[in-house]
Amino acid sequence: MKEQINVPVTLMRGGTSKAVFLSQQDVPADAEARLRFLLALFGSPDVRQIDGLGGADILTSKCAIIGPPSRPDADIDYTFVQIGIDQPTASFEIVCGNISSATGVYALQEKLVPVQEPVTTVRVHNTNTGKILRMAVQCADGEPRVEGDSEVDGVPGTGAEVALDYSDTSGSTTGKLLPTGQARDWVHVSKLGREIPVSVVDVGTACVFIRAADLGITGTQLPGQLGPEIYEMAEEVRRWAVERCSLPSSGILTPYQILISEAQDYRTIAGDRVVQSSEIDFVARMVLNGGAMHKAFPGGGSVCLSVAAQIAGTIPAEARGTHAGPARIRIGHPSGVLKIFANVEHAGENEWTVREVHFTRTARRLFDGTAYVRRARLELPAEEGTSVRAGTAVRSP
Repeated sequence: MKEQINVPVTLMRGGTSKAVFLSQQDVPADAEARLRFLLALFGSPDVRQIDGLGGADILTSKCAIIGPPSRPDADIDYTFVQIGIDQPTASFEIVCGNISSATGVYALQEKLVPVQEPVTTVRVHNTNTGKILRMAVQCADGEPRVEGDSEVDGVPGTGAEVALDYSDTSGSTTGKLLPTGQARDWVHVSKLGREIPVSVVDVGTACVFIRAADLGITGTQLPGQLGPEIYEMAEEVRRWAVERCSLPSSGILTPYQILISEAQDYRTIAGDRVVQSSEIDFVARMVLNGGAMHKAFPGGGSVCLSVAAQIAGTIPAEARGTHAGPARIRIGHPSGVLKIFANVEHAGENEWTVREVHFTRTARRLFDGTAYVRRARLELPAEEGTSVRAGTAVRSP
């Protein structure tokens, strides 16, 4: 028996992230076997992921599983998996907005959807949330376009625009746009010895928004510049939100923890640009338990933030100085500026309706080939402590 198995893989960049794309037929259906397969493929757990395809960064330790549609209003099924780096985990909790932008391009290149010029709309059923995402992909000569004038801060150069429609994603994680029933709650933070205001909003991906100033920081800090106590306090708020919103305690990512501060000048992570306060509506940083910060900004989180900024009483609306809309919300993140158009209507006391949410990314196929997975890692019992992290809405492939 051969000691390695061959697996067809495609590496795609979507926005500011990269992911290994797999066909659903090549992924084990059994949850435990699937976990061992994904960990072996990515080389996890290992801080360098040196024996697999993982990029040793939260933005590149991602997987997209693509299969035939399981509902009539979709063209493909898309399951997103965040692979743990130094931990043996595979999380199905969220939809990655950046990687979502590559799913339409992939579907067209794989002939899963016929190409229509100049734009093909691909209806993507995200199985993590049960929602339909719509991707408008620029096409020419029977293929998705690569070159164009669309810019994404955090990605060198320009590319062909992929327009994403997240308008039908309210309540993706919790079933409600405002999971707690109100725009603002108060949470006791142990290290501060007092309560601070937070906002929990759920569209695209559930997020809990925290004022950076309440944690004693300006909010303009970059990856590697926050002390461990900031991450600990943010994680305490996230755990409160998990309990308050009746989310699975096994989750490690949701709700996203977003630090918000008023618009102010700051230098980007590349060091070659100063974002001016006049360019943005506020500054935002996504932090994760364990001491990591997103080097740009998550697509799903940007959808949620753009909507939250148009709901009166939320932390983002306060930092913006208004909840007026519809508007193109300008998010200042570590790599630059991200603009998201949203249209949110007031529908009554603590009731809001999302009419539209759109943003653009660029996406490109980077590599096609064969990965080699060590059979021994598939056949041995799962390592102690391994787990598949999944939210209640997950529909595994």
